[in-house]
Amino acid sequence: MNCQMCQNYIDNELSLLQTLGLLKNQKKLICQACESDFAVITMSCSGCGRQQKSTQLCRDCRRWQQQGKILLKHTALYQYNDAMRSFMQQYKFNGDYKLRGIFNSKFIQIIKSLSKDVIVPIPVSENTMKTRGFNQTTGLLEGIIYQELLQVTTIKKSHQSQFNRKARMLRQQPFTLKESSISLRGKHVLLVDDIYTTGNTLYHAADLLYSAGAINVKSISLAR
Repeated sequence: MNCQMCQNYIDNELSLLQTLGLLKNQKKLICQACESDFAVITMSCSGCGRQQKSTQLCRDCRRWQQQGKILLKHTALYQYNDAMRSFMQQYKFNGDYKLRGIFNSKFIQIIKSLSKDVIVPIPVSENTMKTRGFNQTTGLLEGIIYQELLQVTTIKKSHQSQFNRKARMLRQQPFTLKESSISLRGKHVLLVDDIYTTGNTLYHAADLLYSAGAINVKSISLAR
């Protein structure tokens, strides 16, 4: 098969252990060259998951604390470098849904390792669902149980990429809680998004979840 990023041929020949059924056969969706372009986050800010030289809180997280926010203790897998930007362009904005499989297995593996009672993905607007046809975040969650408890309030929600940092930080609450039989009272909630940019979207969502009775809200994203 061909790499889903660069379209070069990938040799998916089975190893002896895979042939004997002693090792699970997982077909590679991207070639080694493309895979190496994605930068794994190794050491990061303990508040937002930003790649840095220590786990000390970054300036942005200290600012969130000054605003009275409970830090999300965010986990992110990859840095938002050129390779990840290209992936998001193809997957998210060009609507290539099959690309969700590139990171799906690793993403849900990390999610399963985190302590939580409820997994809540960030929603997309009704307009995005009509035009793109899918929520890029729930696409990454295929194979794991989550609860869609949030909905976008505005009829047409503009993409974060259309705003500069200042405009993003000034945006008003974009979400409301859906009516649900799921109670969040006393629950530990894991918020999930595709990209952590300024944190504004996730903190808006966390505010609602805390108001609904959640005792703790953490978050995770594919990229930061």
